[in-house]
Amino acid sequence: MGHVVKIGRYEIVDADLDSESPDTVSIPCHTNPGLITQLDGWDRDTSVPAWIDGEPVDLQIGHYDKQQDRWILKKPA
Repeated sequence: MGHVVKIGRYEIVDADLDSESPDTVSIPCHTNPGLITQLDGWDRDTSVPAWIDGEPVDLQIGHYDKQQDRWILKKPA
């Protein structure tokens, strides 16, 4: 099921929260090119202020999943 993730002015309606690992958020690159360009330039220590389904959360950059062409962000523990 998709969730609405908002990062800055970007609203990602096709983001996925992994049911097996609920602390990860996957953001597809092909439908969010402007945001992906920004994520490419941030380092792993950058905190990403976001909202997931209207709830504020600070995300951390995890990794780029080359096979599925998506960024994986992590919710802090």
